[in-house]
Formats: sequence, structure tokens, C-alpha cells
Amino acid sequence: MNKTTISIPKILISLIVYFTLPLSAAWLNQFVDSMTITYTLIFSAAALVLVSLNWDVFSLHLRRFTGNIKDGLLFTVICFIAIVLLQFASHFVLHPGPVELEREILLHYTFFIPVMVLAYSVCYALSFTLAFKIFVDRIHLQVSESMTILISGFLFGFLCTASLLPATFDLFVRQFGYFFLTSTLASYAYNQTHSIIPMTLAYSLVLLGNILLILL
Repeated sequence: MNKTTISIPKILISLIVYFTLPLSAAWLNQFVDSMTITYTLIFSAAALVLVSLNWDVFSLHLRRFTGNIKDGLLFTVICFIAIVLLQFASHFVLHPGPVELEREILLHYTFFIPVMVLAYSVCYALSFTLAFKIFVDRIHLQVSESMTILISGFLFGFLCTASLLPATFDLFVRQFGYFFLTSTLASYAYNQTHSIIPMTLAYSLVLLGNILLILL
């Protein structure tokens, strides 16, 4: 992993926002009575706060991506294929019960569709990958590259799972399996390209594809 570029206060604020916002879902849902709208607000707010606080980091990763566009696109394709496979595994094997868009809400609030689609694809993917980068920024492990990737994926995946407060241990295990694999892929792509953009693009496209399938 690269040397740290983020101050400790920014790391703490960013991670508190990212991991605690999902905990407020049940409380927020009292006011809107729709988990789709609630998570639209949560995903949008998380992305806005993280990017605003860490614009220098995000812009640096954009420059790294454009500065080595060939490798960036290659790993975007690799991540895209891996996430598609993970989505199939999630649907047919893991069944983690992740937060999903409600088709009825999409069709009912047609004027709100662009905001919900953006929140559930780009905002979700961007906040996930940026939060991962922030989380690992000060972690320096004296182990092999492969172990660093696995350990960082394990730790971040665990926190992502815990932030959703799974109702049962079985659900916790299944959700952890999903987030561990996704986090490990993000760790691998970041380790290879030193940029979060390939994983962000790939994840956004796959999530966008999921939304289109819901609308069909």
C-alpha cells in the first residue's frame, strides 16, 4: 500500500460517517417509510461527505488513473468481470440480503429515478472504494503483498458487515462473505494500480446493470 496521504482527523471523521450512517437507517425510515429512499439519502450523503473531505485524495487517484490509462482500463475490466461473478455467487449461493432498490418505489417516484439510480450505483461504489482507501491509509503490515490484500479485505469487510447490523449470525456470515470478497477485490485493484478508480468504475457499472434489471 502507498504511504499515507490523509490526516488522522480526516480518517476518523470519514470512517465515522461511512460506518455510522447505515446504522441510522431504521431511525431515518420513520420519516419516509421507504428503505429505498432512506438508503438513497444515506448513500448520497456518504459519498458527498467523503469526497468533500478527501477531494485531494480523490483527485490524486483520478490523475493516477488517467496517467496510466492502459493499466487502469485493464483492471477496470478485470474488476468488472470479478464483480459480475461475485453478484452471481451472491444471488445463487451467499444470499446476503443486501440493500436493494424497490421496483415499486422507482416506478412510483419517476421524477426521483435519476437520483436513486445515481445513489445506488455511483455514490455507493465511490463511497465504498474511497472509504476503503481511507481505512487502509495508515495500515502498514510487515507481511507479503497477498497477505496485506487479504487482511485489509477481511478487516474492511467485517466493518461493512457490522455497520448493517445483521439480524442473525447466519446473515452476518453471508453478508461478511460478500463484503470480504468485494473488499479483497478492491484491495487487489488498488494494490496493482495505486488508484481506486478502476474498482469504482467497475462496481458502478455492475450496480447500474442490477438497477436496469430491476426496471425490466
